[in-house]
Amino acid sequence: MMKVFIKKIVVFLVPILIVWGGLEYFYITVESNYSYKHQIIRTSYDDIETLILGDSHAFFGINPEYLDIKALNLSNISQSLYFDQLLFEKHVDSLSNLQNVIITIGYYSLSQLKNTKEDVWRKYFYRSQMELDVPIIGPFDFKKYSLSMTRRFDNSVSLIHKYLEKGTIIGCDANGWGTYYENTSGELLDIESKATAERHEDFLLNFEENIIRLQSIIAYCKKINCNVYLVDMPVYKGYLELLDSNKLEKITSSCNDLATNNNNVMYIDLRQDSRLEKSDLYDPDHLNHKGAKKYTKIINAIISDPKNDD
Repeated sequence: MMKVFIKKIVVFLVPILIVWGGLEYFYITVESNYSYKHQIIRTSYDDIETLILGDSHAFFGINPEYLDIKALNLSNISQSLYFDQLLFEKHVDSLSNLQNVIITIGYYSLSQLKNTKEDVWRKYFYRSQMELDVPIIGPFDFKKYSLSMTRRFDNSVSLIHKYLEKGTIIGCDANGWGTYYENTSGELLDIESKATAERHEDFLLNFEENIIRLQSIIAYCKKINCNVYLVDMPVYKGYLELLDSNKLEKITSSCNDLATNNNNVMYIDLRQDSRLEKSDLYDPDHLNHKGAKKYTKIINAIISDPKNDD
């Protein structure tokens, strides 16, 4: 009876182990945005003059191709200021020619807590594929040794399907800019705005932790004679009208305070920029290819203005 029982256990476990091993092999061997960007920055330390950090607003919205000096977009989807700081601290001492750091500030950037739902699986990829020391991952967390355990099985399967279809899961170019938010008509912006605003509302007004993170980056940049640009990217007016006006005012005043109190900081507020057109947007709060080109050029003109060095 015992032999029969053991045989059944083996028959049950073998398929599971095969699937687990296959997924693990996929995550270890197939290059992702995380591993790709890590490789780019490590091989470009002496060339990078502008480092772009932030979440998807930077990832899709700031295209280094349209900046005058060599830039790398090290942002990523749902990348919080927590990871912006970790990435900055890991690489800054190797960036010998760094002149500018651009950080996008969105509606939830300053209130976003560490280790919340956006970090549930991403934190393990920062650790494994970008070689970050991530303090929010506990010493006895098994998932840090197995990327296949960090995501739902159906999400992993979808990712594999994408790889088999396209031959890659990398969604950015050699400068780190996100390439798959292509030009759209903008016809659904009004419909999408309500759901987007509801999804982004965290009902938090405590910015202290993230302000401290920004101050840390700013202080180090000041030591190395590097400028910091806090950029509030343009969003659709219908989406903006649904957001908490008190929180928006606090975001603006917080960024203005950082700029006022630090001579190496500029706040570029494009949130309600009058030059924004529907055809610049992929969805209510992200630029498409056309919009990214347009607004990267606008940001470049501001950064390149000699008057801003005074």
